[in-house]
Amino acid sequence: MKPLTVRLIPLAEWASLHTHLIWIYDGPVSSAGQGSMFSAHHAAWLLRRGRVEVRQGQQRWRAEAGQWLFPPPGDRSQLFSDDARLLSVRYRATWPTGEDFFEKGLGLSVAATAHPELLRAAMPLARFVDRNFPAATIDLMQTPAPLEVHFRLQTLFARWIETVVVVLTREGVMPSHMGRIDPRLLDAMRRLDGQPLSQPMAENTLARAVGLSVTQLNRLFFRQFGVSSRAYFEQRRFQHALDVLESSPSAVKEIAYELGFSSLPHFSAWFRRRRGLSPREFRQASPAHRALSAKNV
Repeated sequence: MKPLTVRLIPLAEWASLHTHLIWIYDGPVSSAGQGSMFSAHHAAWLLRRGRVEVRQGQQRWRAEAGQWLFPPPGDRSQLFSDDARLLSVRYRATWPTGEDFFEKGLGLSVAATAHPELLRAAMPLARFVDRNFPAATIDLMQTPAPLEVHFRLQTLFARWIETVVVVLTREGVMPSHMGRIDPRLLDAMRRLDGQPLSQPMAENTLARAVGLSVTQLNRLFFRQFGVSSRAYFEQRRFQHALDVLESSPSAVKEIAYELGFSSLPHFSAWFRRRRGLSPREFRQASPAHRALSAKNV
Protein backbone atom coordinates (compact mmCIF):
# COMPACT_ATOMS: atom_id res chain seq x y z
CA MET A 1 0.00 0.00 0.00
CA LYS A 2 1.36 3.41 -0.95
CA PRO A 3 1.81 5.98 1.86
CA LEU A 4 -0.91 8.56 2.44
CA THR A 5 -0.53 11.81 0.53
CA VAL A 6 -2.10 14.17 3.10
CA ARG A 7 -0.19 16.88 4.91
CA LEU A 8 1.57 16.23 8.20
CA ILE A 9 -0.18 17.36 11.37
CA PRO A 10 0.48 16.51 15.05
CA LEU A 11 -0.64 13.07 16.19
CA ALA A 12 -2.78 14.75 18.85
CA GLU A 13 -4.88 16.30 16.08
CA TRP A 14 -5.26 12.99 14.23
CA ALA A 15 -6.28 11.39 17.53
CA SER A 16 -9.26 13.75 17.74
CA LEU A 17 -10.71 12.44 14.45
CA HIS A 18 -13.89 10.49 15.20
CA THR A 19 -13.99 7.27 13.21
CA HIS A 20 -15.98 4.12 13.86
CA LEU A 21 -17.85 1.45 11.98
CA ILE A 22 -21.61 1.85 12.00
CA TRP A 23 -22.56 -1.22 10.02
CA ILE A 24 -21.31 -3.58 7.32
CA TYR A 25 -23.55 -5.84 5.26
CA ASP A 26 -23.00 -8.23 2.35
CA GLY A 27 -26.09 -9.43 0.47
CA PRO A 28 -29.18 -8.38 -1.47
CA VAL A 29 -30.51 -4.84 -1.14
CA SER A 30 -33.41 -4.69 1.31
CA SER A 31 -36.54 -2.75 0.45
CA ALA A 32 -35.57 -0.31 3.22
CA GLY A 33 -32.49 0.62 1.19
CA GLN A 34 -34.57 2.00 -1.69
CA GLY A 35 -36.08 5.47 -2.02
CA SER A 36 -35.33 8.84 -0.43
CA MET A 37 -33.43 9.09 2.82
CA PHE A 38 -31.05 11.18 4.86
CA SER A 39 -27.68 9.80 5.80
CA ALA A 40 -25.38 11.71 8.11
CA HIS A 41 -22.58 9.18 7.66
CA HIS A 42 -20.04 8.08 5.09
CA ALA A 43 -20.66 4.91 3.10
CA ALA A 44 -19.00 2.69 0.52
CA TRP A 45 -20.86 0.19 -1.68
CA LEU A 46 -19.39 -2.56 -3.80
CA LEU A 47 -21.98 -3.58 -6.40
CA ARG A 48 -21.61 -7.31 -6.68
CA ARG A 49 -24.55 -7.54 -9.04
CA GLY A 50 -27.03 -5.12 -10.61
CA ARG A 51 -26.74 -1.34 -10.61
CA VAL A 52 -27.65 1.77 -8.60
CA GLU A 53 -28.39 5.42 -9.27
CA VAL A 54 -28.02 8.03 -6.52
CA ARG A 55 -29.57 11.49 -6.84
CA GLN A 56 -28.91 14.57 -4.77
CA GLY A 57 -30.50 17.73 -6.09
CA GLN A 58 -29.54 17.99 -9.76
CA GLN A 59 -26.58 15.65 -9.42
CA ARG A 60 -26.59 11.97 -10.44
CA TRP A 61 -24.15 9.18 -9.75
CA ARG A 62 -24.31 5.62 -11.09
CA ALA A 63 -22.49 2.39 -10.42
CA GLU A 64 -22.86 -1.13 -11.74
CA ALA A 65 -21.58 -4.60 -10.93
CA GLY A 66 -17.85 -4.59 -10.29
CA GLN A 67 -17.70 -0.97 -9.10
CA TRP A 68 -17.35 0.71 -5.73
CA LEU A 69 -19.49 3.80 -5.13
CA PHE A 70 -18.82 6.30 -2.35
CA PRO A 71 -22.18 8.15 -2.12
CA PRO A 72 -22.34 11.67 -0.71
CA PRO A 73 -23.86 12.08 2.77
CA GLY A 74 -27.01 14.13 3.28
CA ASP A 75 -30.44 14.07 1.65
CA ARG A 76 -30.42 11.74 -1.33
CA SER A 77 -32.47 9.18 -3.19
CA GLN A 78 -31.05 5.82 -4.20
CA LEU A 79 -32.56 3.36 -6.64
CA PHE A 80 -31.11 -0.14 -6.93
CA SER A 81 -32.06 -2.59 -9.65
CA ASP A 82 -34.19 -5.54 -8.53
CA ASP A 83 -31.28 -7.97 -8.85
CA ALA A 84 -28.78 -5.80 -6.96
CA ARG A 85 -26.46 -7.31 -4.37
CA LEU A 86 -23.81 -5.29 -2.59
CA LEU A 87 -21.20 -5.09 0.10
CA SER A 88 -22.16 -1.98 2.07
CA VAL A 89 -19.98 -0.29 4.68
CA ARG A 90 -21.35 2.62 6.74
CA TYR A 91 -18.89 4.47 8.93
CA ARG A 92 -18.34 7.72 10.76
CA ALA A 93 -15.39 9.97 9.95
CA THR A 94 -15.77 13.48 11.36
CA TRP A 95 -13.72 16.07 13.16
CA PRO A 96 -14.95 17.17 16.60
CA THR A 97 -15.66 20.59 15.12
CA GLY A 98 -18.36 18.98 12.96
CA GLU A 99 -16.63 18.84 9.57
CA ASP A 100 -16.77 15.57 7.66
CA PHE A 101 -13.36 14.04 7.06
CA PHE A 102 -14.27 13.97 3.35
CA GLU A 103 -16.30 17.08 2.56
CA LYS A 104 -15.89 17.34 -1.22
CA GLY A 105 -15.56 14.91 -4.10
CA LEU A 106 -17.82 12.09 -2.90
CA GLY A 107 -20.19 10.50 -5.35
CA LEU A 108 -17.10 8.80 -6.74
CA SER A 109 -17.27 5.39 -8.43
CA VAL A 110 -14.18 3.27 -9.09
CA ALA A 111 -13.59 -0.15 -10.60
CA ALA A 112 -13.08 -2.86 -7.98
CA THR A 113 -10.31 -4.37 -10.12
CA ALA A 114 -8.40 -1.08 -9.97
CA HIS A 115 -8.46 -1.11 -6.16
CA PRO A 116 -8.52 -4.74 -4.96
CA GLU A 117 -7.22 -3.63 -1.57
CA LEU A 118 -10.69 -2.29 -0.72
CA LEU A 119 -12.23 -5.76 -0.86
CA ARG A 120 -9.25 -7.29 0.92
CA ALA A 121 -9.76 -4.87 3.82
CA ALA A 122 -13.58 -5.12 3.86
CA MET A 123 -14.08 -8.89 3.84
CA PRO A 124 -12.34 -9.74 7.17
CA LEU A 125 -14.34 -6.91 8.74
CA ALA A 126 -17.62 -8.19 7.27
CA ARG A 127 -16.96 -11.77 8.42
CA PHE A 128 -16.02 -10.61 11.92
CA VAL A 129 -19.19 -8.51 12.31
CA ASP A 130 -21.40 -11.27 10.94
CA ARG A 131 -19.88 -13.77 13.36
CA ASN A 132 -19.88 -11.59 16.49
CA PHE A 133 -22.96 -9.39 16.02
CA PRO A 134 -25.60 -11.60 14.35
CA ALA A 135 -28.53 -9.84 16.04
CA ALA A 136 -27.39 -6.23 15.53
CA THR A 137 -29.45 -4.19 13.07
CA ILE A 138 -27.98 -0.68 13.43
CA ASP A 139 -25.09 1.29 14.95
CA LEU A 140 -22.61 -1.27 16.30
CA MET A 141 -21.34 1.23 18.87
CA GLN A 142 -24.52 0.71 20.89
CA THR A 143 -24.13 -3.10 20.90
CA PRO A 144 -22.66 -4.78 24.03
CA ALA A 145 -19.44 -6.73 23.46
CA PRO A 146 -16.44 -8.02 25.44
CA LEU A 147 -13.22 -6.05 25.43
CA GLU A 148 -11.34 -8.43 23.15
CA VAL A 149 -14.09 -8.13 20.52
CA HIS A 150 -13.88 -4.34 20.74
CA PHE A 151 -10.12 -4.35 20.17
CA ARG A 152 -10.34 -6.77 17.24
CA LEU A 153 -13.15 -4.74 15.64
CA GLN A 154 -11.10 -1.54 15.95
CA THR A 155 -8.07 -3.23 14.39
CA LEU A 156 -10.04 -4.49 11.39
CA PHE A 157 -11.85 -1.17 10.98
CA ALA A 158 -8.59 0.79 11.20
CA ARG A 159 -7.29 -1.25 8.27
CA TRP A 160 -10.48 -0.50 6.31
CA ILE A 161 -10.48 3.27 6.94
CA GLU A 162 -6.76 3.51 6.14
CA THR A 163 -7.41 1.74 2.83
CA VAL A 164 -10.34 4.06 2.02
CA VAL A 165 -8.20 7.14 2.66
CA VAL A 166 -5.42 5.79 0.42
CA VAL A 167 -7.86 5.01 -2.41
CA LEU A 168 -9.81 8.26 -2.21
CA THR A 169 -6.70 10.44 -2.06
CA ARG A 170 -5.27 8.50 -5.00
CA GLU A 171 -8.48 9.38 -6.86
CA GLY A 172 -8.16 13.06 -5.96
CA VAL A 173 -10.61 13.19 -3.02
CA MET A 174 -8.61 14.89 -0.27
CA PRO A 175 -9.55 14.80 3.43
CA SER A 176 -10.34 17.97 5.33
CA HIS A 177 -8.49 19.19 8.40
CA MET A 178 -9.85 20.29 11.73
CA GLY A 179 -10.25 23.99 12.33
CA ARG A 180 -8.73 25.60 15.41
CA ILE A 181 -10.43 24.59 18.64
CA ASP A 182 -9.85 25.30 22.32
CA PRO A 183 -8.17 22.20 23.85
CA ARG A 184 -10.53 22.32 26.87
CA LEU A 185 -13.53 22.22 24.52
CA LEU A 186 -11.94 19.35 22.62
CA ASP A 187 -11.51 17.45 25.88
CA ALA A 188 -15.16 18.05 26.80
CA MET A 189 -16.36 16.90 23.38
CA ARG A 190 -14.33 13.69 23.61
CA ARG A 191 -15.91 12.95 26.96
CA LEU A 192 -19.44 13.60 25.67
CA ASP A 193 -18.89 11.59 22.49
CA GLY A 194 -17.70 8.65 24.57
CA GLN A 195 -20.51 8.80 27.10
CA PRO A 196 -23.21 6.09 26.79
CA LEU A 197 -26.48 7.53 25.53
CA SER A 198 -28.41 5.98 28.40
CA GLN A 199 -26.47 7.93 31.05
CA PRO A 200 -27.57 11.43 32.12
CA MET A 201 -25.33 14.29 31.14
CA ALA A 202 -24.04 16.27 34.16
CA GLU A 203 -22.71 19.72 33.19
CA ASN A 204 -21.11 20.32 36.61
CA THR A 205 -19.15 17.08 36.47
CA LEU A 206 -18.05 17.69 32.88
CA ALA A 207 -16.98 21.27 33.60
CA ARG A 208 -14.87 20.22 36.61
CA ALA A 209 -13.25 17.41 34.58
CA VAL A 210 -11.96 19.87 31.98
CA GLY A 211 -11.03 22.62 34.44
CA LEU A 212 -13.83 25.08 33.67
CA SER A 213 -16.93 26.51 35.27
CA VAL A 214 -20.28 25.59 33.73
CA THR A 215 -20.57 29.14 32.37
CA GLN A 216 -17.14 28.97 30.75
CA LEU A 217 -17.86 25.51 29.35
CA ASN A 218 -21.11 26.59 27.72
CA ARG A 219 -19.53 29.79 26.39
CA LEU A 220 -17.03 27.63 24.49
CA PHE A 221 -19.79 25.35 23.16
CA PHE A 222 -21.93 28.29 22.05
CA ARG A 223 -18.97 29.92 20.33
CA GLN A 224 -18.11 26.74 18.39
CA PHE A 225 -21.53 25.16 17.78
CA GLY A 226 -24.21 27.66 18.78
CA VAL A 227 -25.56 25.31 21.48
CA SER A 228 -24.81 24.45 25.11
CA SER A 229 -22.89 21.35 26.17
CA ARG A 230 -26.16 19.69 27.21
CA ALA A 231 -27.76 20.50 23.85
CA TYR A 232 -24.67 19.06 22.08
CA PHE A 233 -25.15 15.75 23.91
CA GLU A 234 -28.92 15.81 23.29
CA GLN A 235 -28.29 16.21 19.57
CA ARG A 236 -26.26 13.02 19.68
CA ARG A 237 -29.09 11.18 21.45
CA PHE A 238 -31.67 12.57 19.03
CA GLN A 239 -29.72 11.51 15.94
CA HIS A 240 -29.48 7.99 17.33
CA ALA A 241 -33.24 8.00 18.03
CA LEU A 242 -33.92 8.98 14.40
CA ASP A 243 -31.63 6.28 13.05
CA VAL A 244 -33.13 3.52 15.20
CA LEU A 245 -36.74 4.52 14.60
CA GLU A 246 -36.17 4.42 10.84
CA SER A 247 -33.91 1.39 10.54
CA SER A 248 -34.74 -0.95 13.40
CA PRO A 249 -37.82 -3.07 14.20
CA SER A 250 -37.32 -2.41 17.94
CA ALA A 251 -40.41 -1.29 19.82
CA VAL A 252 -40.56 2.43 20.64
CA LYS A 253 -40.59 1.59 24.35
CA GLU A 254 -37.35 -0.38 23.98
CA ILE A 255 -35.72 2.54 22.17
CA ALA A 256 -36.82 4.88 24.96
CA TYR A 257 -35.17 2.70 27.62
CA GLU A 258 -32.04 2.30 25.48
CA LEU A 259 -31.68 6.09 25.47
CA GLY A 260 -32.12 6.32 29.24
CA PHE A 261 -35.74 7.47 29.49
CA SER A 262 -37.68 6.14 32.46
CA SER A 263 -41.00 6.08 30.60
CA LEU A 264 -42.41 6.11 27.09
CA PRO A 265 -44.38 9.38 27.65
CA HIS A 266 -41.17 11.15 28.71
CA PHE A 267 -39.39 9.94 25.56
CA SER A 268 -42.34 10.89 23.35
CA ALA A 269 -42.53 14.43 24.76
CA TRP A 270 -38.74 14.87 24.35
CA PHE A 271 -38.89 13.63 20.75
CA ARG A 272 -41.94 15.74 19.84
CA ARG A 273 -40.25 18.94 21.05
CA ARG A 274 -37.45 18.30 18.56
CA ARG A 275 -39.32 16.87 15.58
CA GLY A 276 -42.91 18.07 15.92
CA LEU A 277 -44.07 14.44 15.77
CA SER A 278 -44.27 11.63 18.28
CA PRO A 279 -41.79 8.76 17.78
CA ARG A 280 -44.61 6.56 16.42
CA GLU A 281 -45.82 9.28 14.04
CA PHE A 282 -42.26 9.82 12.77
CA ARG A 283 -41.80 6.07 12.27
CA GLN A 284 -45.12 5.71 10.42
CA ALA A 285 -44.16 8.57 8.09
CA SER A 286 -40.74 7.11 7.33
CA PRO A 287 -40.49 5.40 3.89
CA ALA A 288 -37.51 3.38 5.12
CA HIS A 289 -39.41 1.99 8.09
CA ARG A 290 -42.53 1.24 6.03
CA ALA A 291 -40.36 -0.79 3.67
CA LEU A 292 -38.73 -2.56 6.61
CA SER A 293 -42.12 -3.40 8.12
CA ALA A 294 -43.44 -4.75 4.81
CA LYS A 295 -40.39 -6.98 4.50
CA ASN A 296 -40.98 -8.47 7.95
CA VAL A 297 -44.71 -9.18 7.43
